[in-house]
Amino acid sequence: MTTRRHLYGWATPNTHRVSILLEELGLPYSVTGVNIRAREQFAPEILALNPFGKVPILVEETDGAPPLVLFESGAILIHLAEAHGRFLPGAGVARADTLAWLMVALTGVGPATAQAHHWLGLAPEKPDPAQAYARAVVDRVYRFLDGRLAEVPYLAGTDISIADFAAYPWVARHGWAERDLAETPHLAAWFARLGQRPGVRAGMAVPEGVVLA
Repeated sequence: MTTRRHLYGWATPNTHRVSILLEELGLPYSVTGVNIRAREQFAPEILALNPFGKVPILVEETDGAPPLVLFESGAILIHLAEAHGRFLPGAGVARADTLAWLMVALTGVGPATAQAHHWLGLAPEKPDPAQAYARAVVDRVYRFLDGRLAEVPYLAGTDISIADFAAYPWVARHGWAERDLAETPHLAAWFARLGQRPGVRAGMAVPEGVVLA
């Protein structure tokens, strides 16, 4: 059976989580750009796929079966990793650790960086307490990751996993938080190591030619 995959997304960290995994798995897929700055995520055809009006969205069509529509980046990562038997152990401590660090990326790294981006860059008014709080949250998360990566090469342990792919695109936006990675050298080394992977580089360039400031 042939499976056709279509990714709806933009040059956002959450979209790049999925495009990186697709590239790392070597899976063919097509892309539709959804410009979030132009609010295209609220177009009727996107809301029909994800009523929450968010990207990424992955649609899989397999001959003889109804389309599988997946949204929320973490859910897509788990689905792809389980379906293809890579980057997420099947059982035991290794699986538990991978899922735990995936949740750190989903609920810690991403939201902290996004909040900093808002208060330090996007907000029309930037009160000092809000900026200080945003910087402090990012600092806590980054130092937490740095401590972990002082002990192991990848977030879930000795092997690269979807936890790394979930965290990397947000760490790539450390400039949004006015953060210098040199302050967390183990995190900086991990970031450099992942950035050398062809799959990561290719995934970070999706959609082609799009840059999100």
